Amino acid sequence: MSIRPLNFRPIYVYLIKTILGIIGLSIFCSCNNPKPSHDVTFIERTPVIDGKLDAFLESLPSKEFTYIWQFDNPVTDTVPVRYRMGYTATHLYLYIETAEDRISYHRRGYLWGDGYKILLGMPKKDSLTDEYYELSYSPSKEKNHWDRQRIMAYNFNQVTKPLSTQSISQEVSTGKKSGFEALIAWSDIEPYHPWFLGEIGCNIYFAKGINSQEHGYITNGYSLVDDEGIWSEEIPKRKYRKITFQLPETVSQPTTIAALRKKNLEEGKPLIVEIASIAKKAVEETIRISCFNKKKEEVLTKEYKIKSSDNLTKENLQVRLEGMSPGIYTVLIQTTEKKLGEHVISIRPEIDGENISTEIQKNKPKLPMGSLHTLQFELNEILNKYRALKPYESGESVHHLWKEFEKKFNVFKQGTDPYKGISGPYRRAFKSKYDQSYQPYSIKLPENYDPAKKYPLLVFLHGSGRDEQSLLKKARSNGKFIEIAPLARDLYNAYAYEESQRDIVEAIEAVTSSFSVDRSRMIIGGFSMGGYGALRAFYEHPELYKGVAVFAGHPNLANEWLDEEHPNFLEDKYLTPFIGVPLFIYHGKKDAGLDVRLIEEMSDKLKKIGGKVTCSIVADKGHEYPDTFTNTKYFNWLDSLIK
Repeated sequence: MSIRPLNFRPIYVYLIKTILGIIGLSIFCSCNNPKPSHDVTFIERTPVIDGKLDAFLESLPSKEFTYIWQFDNPVTDTVPVRYRMGYTATHLYLYIETAEDRISYHRRGYLWGDGYKILLGMPKKDSLTDEYYELSYSPSKEKNHWDRQRIMAYNFNQVTKPLSTQSISQEVSTGKKSGFEALIAWSDIEPYHPWFLGEIGCNIYFAKGINSQEHGYITNGYSLVDDEGIWSEEIPKRKYRKITFQLPETVSQPTTIAALRKKNLEEGKPLIVEIASIAKKAVEETIRISCFNKKKEEVLTKEYKIKSSDNLTKENLQVRLEGMSPGIYTVLIQTTEKKLGEHVISIRPEIDGENISTEIQKNKPKLPMGSLHTLQFELNEILNKYRALKPYESGESVHHLWKEFEKKFNVFKQGTDPYKGISGPYRRAFKSKYDQSYQPYSIKLPENYDPAKKYPLLVFLHGSGRDEQSLLKKARSNGKFIEIAPLARDLYNAYAYEESQRDIVEAIEAVTSSFSVDRSRMIIGGFSMGGYGALRAFYEHPELYKGVAVFAGHPNLANEWLDEEHPNFLEDKYLTPFIGVPLFIYHGKKDAGLDVRLIEEMSDKLKKIGGKVTCSIVADKGHEYPDTFTNTKYFNWLDSLIK
């Protein structure tokens, strides 16, 4: 989902400085420091992270951000913001300083201020990368708040993964300035380490919140690169600036680090361990490499001698994995004095996908078509995931999927439906009659599901940036419904295109052919992007549904995001099909992503033309799962529709 103030506009600082210089105005002052031959300086000591710049870091070059983003702010004044970068053998260091003695604390501070994002990626020939980590920082008075520091995107996948305790951040206001410090463990963002990669793609974005007496709270943004992906998560490739790192010229203590060149291996291939080391004088070290199976049993140990010198030295160690069969292993790398790293690797199985697929299609056990399609879909997904693995990815999750599939396939060969009796939530699939592709949907059955009984159906649509797989882990109904969540081939397009609408209908057909559904009692709902999707699905097929539930939705989302003309549910002509139709609406007044005023406007218009609207507008909620009061109200609303 694209979350940013509307009508944003980049200000190209150096061009504007030239233009404004004519009339004696300037946004930034030029940095008079001579440009070093590198972008990031090596520092041997680990900084103290307290929001203040340590004295020994004063020599790090202080740099300006290249772009200022003032969005649609009526205030043109900007707060000066500068940054410094350094690194140690184990961490990347970032310091950001603002010329304001106040820190604004907001959820998603990296968008609304004060907060920041750091993108670190693999440089590509076209200066766009789809291999990257994007880290987000939202300063919070709660030092353990989940949103304070986390990985928010990885290789174009939206994630919510906390950084390890080895990565820390802090901020503080002192005098007439505020400082923001981050220390990022290289082990949290493998394979990115300058001693092995050299150049790394980078962008830094800082959001500064400003209180204006005349215009209230506004936000300015500062970045190294003009990258729309800062706000729009649907952009697959990200812009970056290549940054170079100063190599250490001398160290006071011997320093050795290790990395794995590839973490997912074909059986019989060696493990390549990359070693980088430097010492004040020549010294010999013993490197011990041990492999452990899932039972934590040591299955392999080898030792190697390496020599360090007063120059950074790199060496590759080839470890033959004798006797190790396909599976998941932990690799421990250590010297006689310390641990250099612990990594998960996989030895990949040989999968005869063609023969397995042929056996599934023959369907000797005469399984129901829905289970057959689900089994084939799972096989296709596993093969695709193995093909897509990057060298630095362990493949652990894919291996677990394969082992689970093996169990199901063996059950299938024995003549039993491997999905029988699963209440869920779990993923099923159908074969599309339009293009013969296998398309997934998640399903959750009521407790003590009885196929002799007819159940109402809730179709619930996921939001942007993520698929449907986790959607039904939270309560979406009162437990009396069969619940499904179609993927609908959509992550960012608001269910606006024909294939999405087709998939929703085909998912309904698939579940009604495999389970005991009362088609006269079907409800469509959705969260965020899925809220608009629910409105759109009802608009396309009003004959299917008895009611619509919109959670934190937007009545005109497709037109905000996409170029073509799509239904705008603020216009009367698109609201007509909803006359007399029960609608449930939930929204938080603190929703910074999708303005509550739009859904309130739609609600008011529906009520005027005869819509049956039940609302829960909650004062202290943002763009998030509803509160207990709202859920109780919603569950009662569902009950009223299925009586």
